[in-house]
Amino acid sequence: MKLFIRITAPICFILLVACQQQDMVTEKKTTYSDSIYDLKTYLVERHPTVVRNGFGLDIFHEGNASLDTLYLSNEKLPPYHPNNPVGTGAILKRYNKAAGDSVAFQYDLLFYNEFAYNLLSTGDYSATGYPVIFMYTDPTNESNSTKATMIGQGINCFHAFTTDSIAKYKSGLKSDPLIDLASYRTPVNTATVSGSILLEPTVDPLISKLVIGYKFRPNTGGIFNMPDASDVAQINYQPVFLIKTREGLYAKFMVTRFKGVGVDTQKLTLQWQALK
Repeated sequence: MKLFIRITAPICFILLVACQQQDMVTEKKTTYSDSIYDLKTYLVERHPTVVRNGFGLDIFHEGNASLDTLYLSNEKLPPYHPNNPVGTGAILKRYNKAAGDSVAFQYDLLFYNEFAYNLLSTGDYSATGYPVIFMYTDPTNESNSTKATMIGQGINCFHAFTTDSIAKYKSGLKSDPLIDLASYRTPVNTATVSGSILLEPTVDPLISKLVIGYKFRPNTGGIFNMPDASDVAQINYQPVFLIKTREGLYAKFMVTRFKGVGVDTQKLTLQWQALK
């Protein structure tokens, strides 16, 4: 019996150490500079001709603040961007990804405004925009998708939310459905409108399922009403979101003003803060 104990005890010890070492390797995380955790605020062009492919937001990255955001060009679209067709049968009717350039901007969130025409009850068409926020979605690997959940409303909610608040909302985190906008575009050719795009209304139910979507837009699809979409008081009603990034890290996010004034009339203001 004594011989048996002397042999097995070292073996158990070695196995325990091996497991501990494996856990240590698994739990190793990337560290970021302190500036990543600063409050970030940006004015973003809403006009569809400016954000033709959207305004990307990358929350965690190496390098300076110039890498936080980017107005995406055709050459900078990552896979599964709303303007990249998903299947071989989909055709981009307005935008084309430049061939041979694989350098893409890896965003977590994408502010996007589709420039399209609506069919009016009179039979004519009216130009409009569809300002929404997409999260990056990878249908082949859920862990690569950005996720979010709404945690409240108003700037006080934003400031009060801390790292300690995350656990309460983790179970509500969801990714966006993948939307291939190219499949919902139809050319418009009439006596008054020619060569433009009609975004089919059948896309509306899908857009309404986006976690952030257009909840920040006063009166039209938003979660609050306000006659003047530029009213600064909306900062007290705008929705606040917990974001889980593509890296599996966390941030809080909100739009603080949908519409500016003066030279900023075509801009909205958004902000986020990464959480340690």
